[in-house]
Amino acid sequence: MPLQTRNRLIVAVSALASALAFTAALVAALVAALGAPFFASAQGGASGRPSLSKSDVDEIINLEHIEDRRDFDARALQRIAKAQHPELRRRAALAIARLYDPRGRELLRSMRSDSDTAVLATVVWATGQLVDTSAVAWLDSLLGEERTPVGVATEAAGAFGKIRTSDTRLRLSLYLSAAAPGPARAPVVAEALLSIGRHSERGDISSITRWAESPDAELRWRAVWALWRPGDPEAVPALLQLSSDPSAEVRSWAVRGLTGPRSDSSGLGSAIARDALLAALDDDDRRVATNAVRTLGTHSDAPSLLQLVLLLDEPDPWIATTAADAIGARGDNARGALGPLANATSDGHSPWVRAAALIALTDVGLSAALYPATAMATDTSLVVRTAAVGVLTRLKVGGLVGLETMLSEPDRGVRRDAHAAYLALVDTLENFELSRAARKQAFTSRDVAVRAGAAKSMATPIAAWADSSDIPMLLDAFAVALRDSAAIAQDAVIETLAEIESRGGNAAAAFFAKYRTAPSEIVYGMAGRAFGFRTLAAWGTGRPIRSARTNADYKRIVETLIVPAYNGEVPPRLRWETTRGDVDTELNPLDTPLATDYLLSLVKQGAMRNIRFDRVVPNFVAQQREVLIDEPLQRDEISRGRLVRGNLSWGSNIGNSPMYPGRGRGPGAAYDTGPAVYVFAHTPQPHNEGDFAALGRIVNGMDVADLMQLGDYVKSVRVLKPGEK
Repeated sequence: MPLQTRNRLIVAVSALASALAFTAALVAALVAALGAPFFASAQGGASGRPSLSKSDVDEIINLEHIEDRRDFDARALQRIAKAQHPELRRRAALAIARLYDPRGRELLRSMRSDSDTAVLATVVWATGQLVDTSAVAWLDSLLGEERTPVGVATEAAGAFGKIRTSDTRLRLSLYLSAAAPGPARAPVVAEALLSIGRHSERGDISSITRWAESPDAELRWRAVWALWRPGDPEAVPALLQLSSDPSAEVRSWAVRGLTGPRSDSSGLGSAIARDALLAALDDDDRRVATNAVRTLGTHSDAPSLLQLVLLLDEPDPWIATTAADAIGARGDNARGALGPLANATSDGHSPWVRAAALIALTDVGLSAALYPATAMATDTSLVVRTAAVGVLTRLKVGGLVGLETMLSEPDRGVRRDAHAAYLALVDTLENFELSRAARKQAFTSRDVAVRAGAAKSMATPIAAWADSSDIPMLLDAFAVALRDSAAIAQDAVIETLAEIESRGGNAAAAFFAKYRTAPSEIVYGMAGRAFGFRTLAAWGTGRPIRSARTNADYKRIVETLIVPAYNGEVPPRLRWETTRGDVDTELNPLDTPLATDYLLSLVKQGAMRNIRFDRVVPNFVAQQREVLIDEPLQRDEISRGRLVRGNLSWGSNIGNSPMYPGRGRGPGAAYDTGPAVYVFAHTPQPHNEGDFAALGRIVNGMDVADLMQLGDYVKSVRVLKPGEK
């Protein structure tokens, strides 16, 4: 071997070894800072922990009762926050954050001097959850002080990503500019990068780009994420360079930022960015290629469109469906793709690809979708029929024939949408009196989907004819809907009443006059989102919540889930048998005990069978539909757990209320707004951290989760025995 080549090899190997060592050190530091086994717990193993006495267990039982009922018991919370046992104090801070009540800010202030690192880190995290802007100076003092424990400083950086003001962005930028490289503070830097990326406000990016040159890929991908998220054209040169990074994680995020408009605004021009995206299509990592396809859709040139058309026939559904979505996003400017899109709706393609192509065909040329949508209305695939009903609705009168064939559709949700669209379209051909007569007839149906469709049709943009004279009929329909196991008719009626209210009717007053208290927490949420502050005035805050759990349930949950987890016992593991293979998950009972207990109860009663994946987004999530028809709303047990790749969680509606219940879209648009629609994460989701519960993680079968397609099923779920492989 030539000496020069040998020396280069030695240098390369040494650099690689250094980078690997740094990565290992960062991962180890992250685990130490955020907790084992997957950053979900605030503490590690049981070694050295003080034992829990009977009185300690009783206090934890009390906390679970408070959390489940969302009952802000200030006296109990204050008492437990001062308990001798650190686990009680930690759980008190956790509960204060989850109750999401501004009164909790003062309680957290009284806990700022706690001597236990895990407790203080949780107090800092909870302060961010409650968006306490008055705490910014205190948080900054923790972030900037070298003696601050890493876990505490990491949560201080994370809190700035939730408060999100001009001041917090500036403080993060100053920290990232001054922080010294090295594994000791790498977890803090990693979190600060994610937090500055969560700020939509743009600013100086030099503090971020310095970390894009780090030898550690864990820091580089977070830096590129922070450069991509705000959409700043100034970041394009750095993103372009990082699109050829050795780490696939880095490349994947980098290509997301090379959009056409942003590249043009950067001064480099979109052609350079487009060429980088075309090169990324051949990447060995499908995450990189998928993101390149997605971003290519933002470029308006002919070569990009041609490439997207060719990708419609790719065997990988991530690539083919993303290409269809990207073509559809171009709208009328992609009319040259009408033929290939129509071809992609044919039987020779997978249902997921066919559905995506049909929707894209509608976006590009609506009339061209008439024939395939009508034919697909009776397809054997529910995925295809779901797409067809939406397209037929958009076709208006042209879709009547296809919609008529779907009025007996076996799926409840599709059947509801078909009835709503069909009735609304018929309304455009008849006078309102005939329409009202048709609704009265529909509201007598025993089919909840028919009644939900009837109510929904009265407020659709096609024929929004409902007025104050329809309020009595709708109130009667709501009374019937309260007896349904499914809530879809209740929701449709409330939305129609809200539409009448928005056009000058007095629907809200009539509704609240008939229902002096909320019939259920689900109805409270519906009314809160529909009627806003009128719900608050009529029904109060909706807290505390009525719960079906008893004191015996809370005792069982604490004694069989929380205490064993605290003592270091192996957490429950589940095997999800899917149509693509097996996925094994490990649950997090220490910080998500209510969610863990609910999921285990579903498994025990045999309810976790034949559950469809009805939302799959390539390189993002595979999400199942709700398990039960009358699925209760879940308690969103948000914790310090991070939403990493392979995370098991479920979605929440908290994003609709950026501060507290009663703001944003109104009461109810905060925590506890969703059913248990379980989600496997394909990729890290820093933007959702603090909103979604980190219920567990995939420990085996991540490759199977990556193969999920829209319409796949969970065939069954069972608890693995200890030691079972």
